[in-house]
Amino acid sequence: MILKTNKELKQRDFKNEKELQKFFEENIETILGCKFIDTEFVVGNFRIDSLAFDEESKSFRIIEYKNVKNHSLVDQGYTYLKLMLERKADFVLQYNIKTKSSLTIQDIDWSQSRIIFVSPIYTAYQLNATDFKNIPVDLIKVTRYEDDIIEINFIKKTSNVKIQDVQMESIQNDVNREVVVYTEEDHLNKASDNIKKLYEEIKNKILELDDIDIEAKKLYIAFKGMKNITDIEIHKNKLKIYINMKKGTLNDPLNISKDISDIGHWGNGDYCIIIDKEDDIDNIIPLIKQSLKINKK
Repeated sequence: MILKTNKELKQRDFKNEKELQKFFEENIETILGCKFIDTEFVVGNFRIDSLAFDEESKSFRIIEYKNVKNHSLVDQGYTYLKLMLERKADFVLQYNIKTKSSLTIQDIDWSQSRIIFVSPIYTAYQLNATDFKNIPVDLIKVTRYEDDIIEINFIKKTSNVKIQDVQMESIQNDVNREVVVYTEEDHLNKASDNIKKLYEEIKNKILELDDIDIEAKKLYIAFKGMKNITDIEIHKNKLKIYINMKKGTLNDPLNISKDISDIGHWGNGDYCIIIDKEDDIDNIIPLIKQSLKINKK
């Protein structure tokens, strides 16, 4: 039964940055899939709003909250990332203190570091200034409505824009020597034309299933709902498809997947399928659908 209503949800803004920060920190694992490490973390003369850690990429996430219009997000983002790269030991020490762990600097993939800005509003200037996909700065828009309904949007970055400020360009270059933003093209460059075509076909099939995001990681391309649904590792003459389900939970009547629960691998999940031709796609989609069911948004 479908009920129609003319009622329009009224926006009920966060009172201030602190209220926004409290909400985000309490839900950081659900929103980002990251482990919350610390709030108001002080490093030198800087105070970082929230610090989180992405277990998948073994890298830190610096999170800053903006409940007011601010015109210097890119500048601040690169400044904080440069700070982290210069003070790696402080970040690792804080992680170890908060999680009672014993990571070393070498255990962290600093190339995957990111800064994330969270705000209920962004100006056209901010969106234009960050509308390029090769910088390690992400924007999340959080809108609160009545009845405690929260809408979270990850703002897409699609083009390349060169920063004109000379001083900031120098900081950017320092950070970009160590921090890398990967793209689908980076992975596809190593593939044959046949595998590129095969990837595009299976990608389109996956995206037709639901609201699924694509994120290029260092070693694979992730297709994500609330968590990774499937990861694709691209090789010259084959694709490795990882199904993010635990051993013993995948219904695979054709027995086309391999149990990799006891084998070191890059993608998420305990199952892997290797394909090299179009005929394999229709057999894989039902397995991906099972992962989608438990990992969807």
